Amino acid sequence: MAFHGSLYVLLFIFIIQGTSSQNCLCARGFCDEGWVQYRNACYMHVKEPANWMEAEVICQNHNRNSHLASIHSAEENDFIFHLMGKPLDYTKGKAYWIGAHDTFKEGTFMWADGSLFDFQTFGPNQPDGLPGEHYLGSWSLQNGFVTWNDFGISWKFPFVCKYSMRDSRCHSNSCF
Repeated sequence: MAFHGSLYVLLFIFIIQGTSSQNCLCARGFCDEGWVQYRNACYMHVKEPANWMEAEVICQNHNRNSHLASIHSAEENDFIFHLMGKPLDYTKGKAYWIGAHDTFKEGTFMWADGSLFDFQTFGPNQPDGLPGEHYLGSWSLQNGFVTWNDFGISWKFPFVCKYSMRDSRCHSNSCF
């Protein structure tokens, strides 16, 4: 019986510690309804295809601090790939927008949310710098990881929005 009592105490401690913004025990975490928590940010998969600029406006309309997703690690890139349903054929619209563009200077990408462009994973010979291709989206799998490509504004894809939990307030009823 002492073993079970100790187990319950450990479980209680885990639950109490697990309710921080980074370790919530449920998918929604401390995010708004319709969003999924990963680490210290919230993500929303939008299935309706849009061009990159339309997608960015839609993200901003969903949450005042939301933008097309910036990606800062291979793990975050993989999380988003899975969240989006692992699309693998951009020629059939099975790709998604992320929040980077090089509209100000060709080849110099920046994130729409203003964060540092500190991670990239382009496919072979990408970005190719073709005229009018300024917006990043998913491309193909290389060595088991999804890569990116630059696309023109005429492409329409689903997209992923993101907001940092540092930019919002936690809601007391978000998880339980």
